[in-house]
Amino acid sequence: MANARIAIRLAWRNVWRNTRRTVLTLLTILVGSAMIILMNAFAKGGHDQMIEDAVASNTGHIQVHEKGYWENRTIDYALKPDGALLDSLGKDARVRGASMRIHADGLLSFGNTTAGAMIQGVDPEAEKSVSTLHSSVLPGGRYLSPDDRKSIVMGETLAKNLGARTGSVVALISQGFDGSIAAEKLTVAGIFRSGNPEYDMALVLMPLAQADETFTMVGYVHSITLRLASPSDTAAVKALIAQKTDPRGIEVMGWDELMPELVQFIVMDDVSCYIFDFILFMVVAFGILNTIQMSVFERTREFGVMLSIGTTPGQVVAMVLVESFFIALLGIALGCAAGWGLSYYFQVNPIDYSDYAKEMAVWGVTTVTYPADATALNLSMTALITLALAMMFSVFPARRASRLEPVQAIRQL
Repeated sequence: MANARIAIRLAWRNVWRNTRRTVLTLLTILVGSAMIILMNAFAKGGHDQMIEDAVASNTGHIQVHEKGYWENRTIDYALKPDGALLDSLGKDARVRGASMRIHADGLLSFGNTTAGAMIQGVDPEAEKSVSTLHSSVLPGGRYLSPDDRKSIVMGETLAKNLGARTGSVVALISQGFDGSIAAEKLTVAGIFRSGNPEYDMALVLMPLAQADETFTMVGYVHSITLRLASPSDTAAVKALIAQKTDPRGIEVMGWDELMPELVQFIVMDDVSCYIFDFILFMVVAFGILNTIQMSVFERTREFGVMLSIGTTPGQVVAMVLVESFFIALLGIALGCAAGWGLSYYFQVNPIDYSDYAKEMAVWGVTTVTYPADATALNLSMTALITLALAMMFSVFPARRASRLEPVQAIRQL
């Protein structure tokens, strides 16, 4: 134990024998670790924000359909709402809201202009807990109210294409659930701008009761859409719903299945982030290697004397590794503190691209704020990988020091 304490004290003193080099190495570790933590925090926060924006606009975290609906997307695939299931979900703390929906494709006409539309029948009050379209209605119009019947809200681009305004009466023609022709005259109560080009160009919301009547659904709906408190709850809630429904007739889909293109984008972004992390880890590792290597070169005679008076090669290796450990540990601690501090700042003050929202919307990107989210996993993995690389890269100069020939090393200038 006494020998160990002496070795640790010697290692600590050796770390500061060349203060300038040690400080430069600490700065390399600090900046590298902080950048890795910050970049991973931006990736985590940005991805979570993308998911939240995507599910909040209309999709939801989970949708329940009759089996085959999502593949075919026709009015023929509908289900009877399960009251017991809805009550159970309503009492689940993980579920922020649930909304039943009727979906149909149709043609809207105003004047001499006709355009295709995605009709979505919703419960105006329940839908507010699932999507954010109610807050996207432009001034001069309003969202649907519970007592509305033949009123609709539509996307801004669709309204422009039709030449319709708030208060305009448009004609709808579509197909009913029973195969009949569904036709209705509807008043535009409001026009929304969601930021999603697909929704703004085709989506129309109408009251669920009116949709049930117009499309002769006789109580059937096409989907039950859930908004969760956190995307991480998706798998657990899906499993709960699967237990309470018949998998032969019902399909339960999470946001990752509903929006595979978003998942692919996140995976691609993660790959680029991992490449960036790898480069920074290598910079840190070679910085430590350079410092320890130079330290060993400068102390060749010292190691020769130590070996000649009975110090074992293992003790020399241990001393060099302890020096490396001290430098890495101090640099990692400072780097984690700096990385967390920067991440917290950008979590409170996210990067805002609102000024470029229109340009980004052209590419289908609706997320304009990108916060950072430094998780404990991010900090711990960065610290452990950096420490492991530091120790691994320090083995080479440590072994070189332990294999010196005492006589030749003592003669080294």
